[in-house]
Amino acid sequence: MSATKQRDLVARLAKTDSPHALQKARKISEPWFRAQALAYIARYCDQAPTSVANQAAKAAEACVDTYQQCAVRAWEIAALAERSHTKSAASRLQAVLSKARQIEPPSSRSEALILLLSAAAHINSNAVETVAKMVVRVTDCHSNWRCDRATVNAIGILYRFNPESAAHLSQSVSNAKLRSKCDKIIAAGGSSPRSFFW
Repeated sequence: MSATKQRDLVARLAKTDSPHALQKARKISEPWFRAQALAYIARYCDQAPTSVANQAAKAAEACVDTYQQCAVRAWEIAALAERSHTKSAASRLQAVLSKARQIEPPSSRSEALILLLSAAAHINSNAVETVAKMVVRVTDCHSNWRCDRATVNAIGILYRFNPESAAHLSQSVSNAKLRSKCDKIIAAGGSSPRSFFW
């Protein structure tokens, strides 16, 4: 069975049989999918989710590069936030954001930050604004289509939480064409953060 299918099996089991799901998750050889699977268990298990979230974080550390090590932690952070462990989620987010500054190339940094922004959306509006500003800073220094797309998404998500901050951040975008796209997403009512669990 592929690591993807193993993760999906754990995702299904997590809602009804977390001990069995945990056994299955620990056997996933690829750290990215193991981290995601463990985050599903943290989200749905009957007991406190912190222990399983710690295992997800440890699996993330074993990923092949800094991008994966940071990006996959979005699942764990979202799981804790959705379980109302917002202080722990916020603390973990801050730690990951510090590491995310090291991701190369910048386009990959933007992609990781967008995942973390969606996780931040489960914490509070301040967390969303912090990550959105990081996304825009990456784009201002290293513009390419992936960075540009991330900036539009970030401002769209921020708009749902703080329209005034989103408008101000959009005006700070140095590229006029990109700024126009950001203004359009605001005019359209913003955009929703991604869901991590189903």
